[in-house]
Amino acid sequence: MRAFIAFARRLSPAYRHLALTAPGFPPTFRPGQFVMLKPLSAGAPFLARAFSIYRIAPSREGAVIEILYKVLGKGTQCLAQLTPGDALEVLGPFGNAFTLPRPDEAPVLVAGGIGVPPIAALASQFRNPQSAIRNPVVFLGGRTSEDILCLKDFEEAGTRVAITTEDGSLGTRGLITDLLRPFLAERRVSGSAGPQASDLRPVIYTCGPHGMLAAVARLAEQHGVPCQTSVEASMACGFGACMGCAIEVVGPGPGPSYKLVCKDGPVFDSRNIVWGSAECGAN
Repeated sequence: MRAFIAFARRLSPAYRHLALTAPGFPPTFRPGQFVMLKPLSAGAPFLARAFSIYRIAPSREGAVIEILYKVLGKGTQCLAQLTPGDALEVLGPFGNAFTLPRPDEAPVLVAGGIGVPPIAALASQFRNPQSAIRNPVVFLGGRTSEDILCLKDFEEAGTRVAITTEDGSLGTRGLITDLLRPFLAERRVSGSAGPQASDLRPVIYTCGPHGMLAAVARLAEQHGVPCQTSVEASMACGFGACMGCAIEVVGPGPGPSYKLVCKDGPVFDSRNIVWGSAECGAN
C-alpha cells in the first residue's frame, strides 16, 4: 500500500518521529502490532523493515500512522533521509497484541529505548474514562536520558513513572531491573499490589532490548508475576513467509521448538520463550 510522509521530526541525535498518511489503511490497531515499511526510492534489494505502531489517527486523506525509531543500520538511515511528501510502501497492521489487564490486575509497564512506543500505545488505553484499569506504574530505562521516550504519554495516562539510566543522566543511575526487583519483592506472590490496592494482582508488560527482556522475564518468574513480552526481531516479510524471525520456545518434547515473531507474536508469554535464542536485529 502506498503511503506518504506527513512529517519527519528529529527527537534527538538518534531518535526520530515519523508520520505517514496511508489512504485505505485500517484506522485502528491494537497495542503491540507493527507495520512493515519500505521507502520506494530504496530500490529492489532493500527489504522492508518492521516498526511498532505508536499511534494511528484518522484524517481526511486517510489513516495517519505514527512510529518512533532509532537510527541504527541501513534501513533506518534511509528513513531518516525522507522528507514530507516522499512515498513509502506500508503493510499491516501485523502481529498479535497485548491483552489488557483485568479489573483485578495492576499493570506494570517496563520498557527500554525503542521498545517504549508499543508500551506507550498500551498505556494510552488507560486514558479511557470508562476503563477499569487502576494503579498503573511504568519503569523506563536506557543508557542515557536520550533513550527515555514518551514521558508525556505516560503522564497523560495517569501512570506513576520510575526512570533509570546507566549513566545517571536522568532518574536513578543503574539498570531498569534495579528498581523493578525491589518493587516486585514488596508484592506478595498471591497478588498484592501495594497498601492502597491490596486487591490487585500485578501483571507485567514489557518491550525493549533482548538483555532487558530476559532479565525482566526472570524476575517475573521468580516472583510469580504474569509477563507479556513484545519481542523484537529482524523480519523481511511480516507475515510468516520468509521464516526469518524464528525464535526458540518451550515445546512439548525434548527437541527444540520454534515460533515466528511476526506470525505468532510479537507478544508472547515470557515463560514460553527460550531466552538464549531470542535475538534482536538492528534496522
